[in-house]
Amino acid sequence: MFSFVIQLCLIQNAALAFAENNEFHLATSSLPKDLNFMPSLANGHLGFTVFGDAIYFNGVYNGEAGNSRRARLPHNLNLTIEVFSEHLRAYRQYQFPPTQYVMNLKGGYFQWQQNLSVSLGDTVQIIQRIYAHRYFNRALVYDLSVSRTSSQETLLIKLQQNSGNKSEAFDIQENASNRNNFFIYKALTRQVEDPQFQTQRSTVYIIENDCIPPEGKFLKLKNGQKYMSYRFILTADHKKHVALKEMRNVLKFSSQELLNKHAQEWEHFWEHFRIEIKGSLVLSQIINAGIFYLANSLPSPTSNQPNNPYYGLSPTGLARGQLDADYQGHSFWDTEIWMLPIITHLNTDWSRGLLKYRSDRLAAANYNAMATGYRGARFPWESAFTGVEVTNPCCPEVAQQQIHISADIVLALQHFYAVTHDETWLCGTAWTLASEIAEFLISRVSWNITTDLYHVENVMGPDEDHNHVNDNAYTNVAFKKALEFASFVSSVCWNQTEQSKAWLNVAQKMYLPYNKSNDYHPEYAGYETGEQIKQADAILLGFPLQLDMVNTTRYNDLVLYENVTRASGPAMTWSMFAINFLDVGFKTKADEYFLKGFENYIRSEFKVWSETSFPFKGSSNFLTGIGGFLQSILYGYAGIRFHLDPKGRSQMLLKQSHLLPAIKSFTVKGIKFGNASFALKIFGNGNSLLTCLSLGSLPLQLIGKTPEPIILTDNCAISLENETVTIQTSEFTSKL
Repeated sequence: MFSFVIQLCLIQNAALAFAENNEFHLATSSLPKDLNFMPSLANGHLGFTVFGDAIYFNGVYNGEAGNSRRARLPHNLNLTIEVFSEHLRAYRQYQFPPTQYVMNLKGGYFQWQQNLSVSLGDTVQIIQRIYAHRYFNRALVYDLSVSRTSSQETLLIKLQQNSGNKSEAFDIQENASNRNNFFIYKALTRQVEDPQFQTQRSTVYIIENDCIPPEGKFLKLKNGQKYMSYRFILTADHKKHVALKEMRNVLKFSSQELLNKHAQEWEHFWEHFRIEIKGSLVLSQIINAGIFYLANSLPSPTSNQPNNPYYGLSPTGLARGQLDADYQGHSFWDTEIWMLPIITHLNTDWSRGLLKYRSDRLAAANYNAMATGYRGARFPWESAFTGVEVTNPCCPEVAQQQIHISADIVLALQHFYAVTHDETWLCGTAWTLASEIAEFLISRVSWNITTDLYHVENVMGPDEDHNHVNDNAYTNVAFKKALEFASFVSSVCWNQTEQSKAWLNVAQKMYLPYNKSNDYHPEYAGYETGEQIKQADAILLGFPLQLDMVNTTRYNDLVLYENVTRASGPAMTWSMFAINFLDVGFKTKADEYFLKGFENYIRSEFKVWSETSFPFKGSSNFLTGIGGFLQSILYGYAGIRFHLDPKGRSQMLLKQSHLLPAIKSFTVKGIKFGNASFALKIFGNGNSLLTCLSLGSLPLQLIGKTPEPIILTDNCAISLENETVTIQTSEFTSKL
């Protein structure tokens, strides 16, 4: 049970100054009914949910195989307070008036405030703040400040820790060692994930600057004193000396200086990627909150000490992971297909790191392929610390049949290269992964001697309501695309080989289910029209797989499957309907699905996403849904696509853009291509303006605006009026 404890308040007549509720400030005087939908705060190293009972540490899991899940540390920063007045040797407890809660997305912190009348003419203002520090990323910070208008009596502030139950995952040293007034705990996980790939249990050292006893701690605001402050700092790392250094460095800063340092990192982030909306404060808040919750689970770009290796981005982020509903903190196809196409524009190094997480687990994928009778690298449906299969024991068929995950990883490699055109990375990391996965894919297909076509049998596609099917359309096309990219990498990096020719042969002869009489793609061989499905599957052939097909076929796919997709499906399903309907020219339908893709999935107070729409129960802080939603803006309404041409050039295609529903205009700032960054402003009626924010050393050409290519230069500005243009790199320059 994920438990929360907060101070209950009685409403009194008291002044409460609300912070400005703008596109970066989510201010409210009430909390979600389900406190699982409180904000998640993290920094790529540590994470927690506000008012929750858990702190999680990047890459630390407990449990074997499918029982592996993020290892929970008690949330010692979850503090509540009570205020007492010392009068005539007796204490009077004050009940708090309504609280103002603010999630500050721009500065990356959560704050709550009360204004308390304690006597005639004396008002006490109490501000509490909590955050995962973005620069000192081994540190979590709780700040308390108390100020009052007069100072006629002594006030006592009682601090109480609400850490939750003892950890189920760690053996934690009961009595902290005290070193220079630091309280040090050693925590050791209880079980490894897989003894072959993890030989030792994980160790975490936790250091706190204070020790609050079970009965609580009293702070005193003395007679004559108008202000006091307190802070509780927790640092943690695998290495004691790293955690100690972080604590010492943090304590050199005042509370305000420490907050400023943290906020500066977040402000720097927002300078490099933004989606600005004119015409809807609510949509602007939803977009900014989505970007924030997605980004804050990822590693700090700059940090006081070098970052530890990053262990993947799970569907609910670093701040969650103990529960089955949190997918135990595991990594799925969600990362590669739903989140990475947006994350690359937030920070290309984040996508590079997420793909490195996969390449660092190649040995486990090789073992998984061999153990199941295949060649190459078979990546698990669910991955955690080691890269072995860790799908929950409830669902063995999912691990056995959702083999499209391996192809999905190659598709992510292709997308990343198309955006960055990083040739060194292509011939290193991308080649190693793509070649090993390609070997698995061609060992997994079956050849029909009569038709000379290849089939993929006994699988489960994205639609998890149907298992043990043959020739799932999404799986087959993902195989085809992955094999084509592996062959492409071989040709541009190493020249074509017999091995890569074999990959291309299978790709070219991959069977694709198609109903000619009704001109649509059955979800799998034998699919009966009208049969209900869980989520987007065959419609993904249009986008994100970008399979070439005529618009009538694509439209028929959309119309057929929109009527049979169950209402409890995840949010990104509707976002994909929006993109695909835009592509075939049905904006009204696209607008309907764009709105459906977020309106009933978001809890209004702090714009936290649910996996399923209200009233269905699903995962909280569902980053996968956020990724699909943001893709519908960037790749749908903004009209941006990324491709590779046969000569090895990366291409950014700018198609006709569209205004978001009921919006005056919107701008995407920080679109990455090559080593350049662009902004695209959409005015409506197919009119937009592309500007160059920064150009790197990679030459870029504009194709389609004039008869001859135009070389882009600094501060370029390109007006687009119902036209399609392409920005492209030069040809691939060298082979290793």
